[in-house]
Amino acid sequence: MASHESASQPATGGRSLRHVRAAQLRARATRQAIIQMLLGTVFLVGALAYARAPDRHEQVNLAWMAGLLVLSALDAALGLRTLVRLRLRRKFAWVWAATTGAWALLSVVVVAVLLRG
Repeated sequence: MASHESASQPATGGRSLRHVRAAQLRARATRQAIIQMLLGTVFLVGALAYARAPDRHEQVNLAWMAGLLVLSALDAALGLRTLVRLRLRRKFAWVWAATTGAWALLSVVVVAVLLRG
């Protein structure tokens, strides 16, 4: 009887360790996704800074703005996708794509407004 109890003990401990490890991996992935979103925000701020520059209509500056907007949308997409997969599961798997589309569209609209003004 004692050997049966000791045999079941490591299985419970192993399962608990797996749950802890899975929680640690989810926390790390969440931190990385938040950092990815922050990086996308930094790229967006860079594009906005180029849009407010005095020489904003030069071709090279327009190319930098476009590149920064693409990087911003890409980083936002990667971060949002990870967050949605970790937190919302499969029911709302489409949310990251819609949010990324809104992010990119609003970014382009804001930069276009700043370029006209």
